[in-house]
Amino acid sequence: MRRSPWQYFDWGLLFIAVVLTGIGLAMIYSATRGATDLADTWRRQAIYAAAGVIASFLVAFVNYRLLESLQWPLYLLTLATLALTLLVGSSEIGDVRRFIYVGGMSIQPAFPALILLIISQASLLGRNAPTPPGLPEFIASLGMTGLAALLVFRQPNLSTATLYMATWLAMVYASDMKLVYLESLGGIGLIAAPIVWDNMRGYMRNRIYNFLDPTRDAGAYYNIQQALISIGSGGLMGKGFAIGTQSQLHFLRVRHTDFIFSVICEELGFSGAVLILLIYVALLWRLLRIAGNAGDKTGQLIVIGVATYIFYQLLVNLGMNLSVIPVAGLPMPFISSGGSSLLFTFVGLGLVESVAMRQKRLEF
Repeated sequence: MRRSPWQYFDWGLLFIAVVLTGIGLAMIYSATRGATDLADTWRRQAIYAAAGVIASFLVAFVNYRLLESLQWPLYLLTLATLALTLLVGSSEIGDVRRFIYVGGMSIQPAFPALILLIISQASLLGRNAPTPPGLPEFIASLGMTGLAALLVFRQPNLSTATLYMATWLAMVYASDMKLVYLESLGGIGLIAAPIVWDNMRGYMRNRIYNFLDPTRDAGAYYNIQQALISIGSGGLMGKGFAIGTQSQLHFLRVRHTDFIFSVICEELGFSGAVLILLIYVALLWRLLRIAGNAGDKTGQLIVIGVATYIFYQLLVNLGMNLSVIPVAGLPMPFISSGGSSLLFTFVGLGLVESVAMRQKRLEF
């Protein structure tokens, strides 16, 4: 009998993602209690979560090898999405253009654009497998990703632009390309660093200055101080769900988005934070296992790209909360409030499931 590819669907991977999302909904509810303007935040997040789970099944149904043949149309769609954001995007902050509103719901196009870019890059880097990609593929891949990252940088959105480049670096490394290409790029990057610095917005440079010298701007450092107080005051077991003083008394700003990890530490303590991080480790393990069992190089690179997409955001968010890196606007995946991020993270998992479902040939 012909076996269905659905028998290879990784239910454990989806279950872990749903568990993290459930934790996120609970922590968003706790962080926004008493704030009338944020009262419905957790409900909106739940709607995005449900849509994300459905989307993951729909994407998994599509054979990723069919998407591989659409490398250039998908890349052009990536650029069109990012260019449209610059033209008609909006935000509550000055001339920042990061969101597009559709039917009353906000979408941050940089996230779906990166998912499309992962597919096109995996196709480019894996097309000659098992022969590693050479210099032409390296140049083409760098140019494609660099242009997309530049459009994101112009929104302006430096943190997400670095996410684009980090995802690209991981995929290039996993493609078995000669490291001399990346080493040469590192040298060029050092030479170009002053140009990048000169083109950064003032607030971007100030974040770095404030990180290096916290006493420089007490107002800017206020939330970092509150985050560290939240993390330290939670102790081993935490103060209890929805009981944290820094979050419940609203000393901690943007507590339901960028700094939700601080809320977790205050209310659930060191033990609760470690448990959640162990769940992330389980998620990473399942992703790497699927990558190792992928049926071809393109599938493997797709999984590596999605894994980097998730875990680079996690590392940056944790580092920002712990004040070991400058403040950056990347969410804690599945947990921070943010509909676009959550929805398209599930879309990325759908791509991974598509690879998992087709890791073996159908048997008759």
